[in-house]
Amino acid sequence: MRQRSLHAAALVVAFAAGTTGAEAAEETASPGVERPWMLPPLARNMVRVQGTVRPFFNMIGPGGGAIGDLSVEYYFQRPFKLGFEVSPFAFVLVPEGPGTIVHARLRGAFSSDYVEVGLGIGGRMQYFGPSGLSVAPAMRLGSLDGAHLRAELGYSLIRNYYTQQTQFALSHVTGGLDVPVTRRLAITLDGGYGLDLWAYATLGVRQWIHGHGEGRIRP
Repeated sequence: MRQRSLHAAALVVAFAAGTTGAEAAEETASPGVERPWMLPPLARNMVRVQGTVRPFFNMIGPGGGAIGDLSVEYYFQRPFKLGFEVSPFAFVLVPEGPGTIVHARLRGAFSSDYVEVGLGIGGRMQYFGPSGLSVAPAMRLGSLDGAHLRAELGYSLIRNYYTQQTQFALSHVTGGLDVPVTRRLAITLDGGYGLDLWAYATLGVRQWIHGHGEGRIRP
């Protein structure tokens, strides 16, 4: 176990060293670029497309599936954004048959460099279950491309399968934390829980592949 830990630590150190070397080379080649890497400002007049798929296996029986999210967002010059999101979407395949849950929403938000508050409204579709309205307020504290905390609360207006009464209730909670460790490398933590009996937690790294991110060219 100790040997595995040493190997993992060596891999992280090597990865960070390679990242630092790439940063130094880029800064030498472009000395006029200034990029605050911990809290960079938000890019404007641009479209962001991002998605995540998290596969899983049933630990108490046969079957498996995936939980994920997908969003397309446009950030205006003024501190606002509009977008479309599928968050979360989940499907499972078990001997009893397939099942899916999808929340699809249009989202608008006030989005400054370091604060974002918004609301998504759309629909909740479920195979083998009730469907209805999906509403999800969300917030971000910190820089989108740097250190930040994010959270979302999902609510659904659906007809109860057993009582046949319409209810507006909490559906899911998701959130995450990004912490940069170098100019190009950040540790990212994500988690979520749904009252439809799903949950996930992921820990990983985010790496800049090319470019200066939110660099500013000196005049």
